[in-house]
Amino acid sequence: MPSRYATSETIRALSEIFEKHKNERICVIGTMCCGKTTLIQQLRGYHCVDADDEFWPQISKKDTERLSQKPITEEIIGTVCERMREKITVKPGVPLFGITILDCEVVVYLDIAEQLLEKHCKQRGDTTFMDALFVKKYIEKHWNNDKARSKKIFYDLMATE
Repeated sequence: MPSRYATSETIRALSEIFEKHKNERICVIGTMCCGKTTLIQQLRGYHCVDADDEFWPQISKKDTERLSQKPITEEIIGTVCERMREKITVKPGVPLFGITILDCEVVVYLDIAEQLLEKHCKQRGDTTFMDALFVKKYIEKHWNNDKARSKKIFYDLMATE
């Protein structure tokens, strides 16, 4: 069961996790519009990295166009995640925020209720709720599979605002 947090509490919880695992590789995962960018901005002292900033500049314009198509499909999200695992390295002490679990010791899932996700998508305006929900379900499937068979440390945080 995820621990439920408002943004300020999520920042505190992430800070505690980052301090506890400061010499380990940490992936923070969550769907679009769940608050990853906002949290990165609030956690500047931890040198957090956005996986999108690392990934998209490394692929061709043709691949960017193909993998940015809407609506998001299983093939698109699967290819993006597979390529992220090939191209991005998580560094110890530098938490990486993205949509997929990469090679790391610690994984934090930023969960979000569907009603709140829909509200965030409307506020942001560039992501449909259906795409964000599709990615959320994809992440949860892989989170549960990895959690069941991995020796990684897992944290589950639920956004409440």
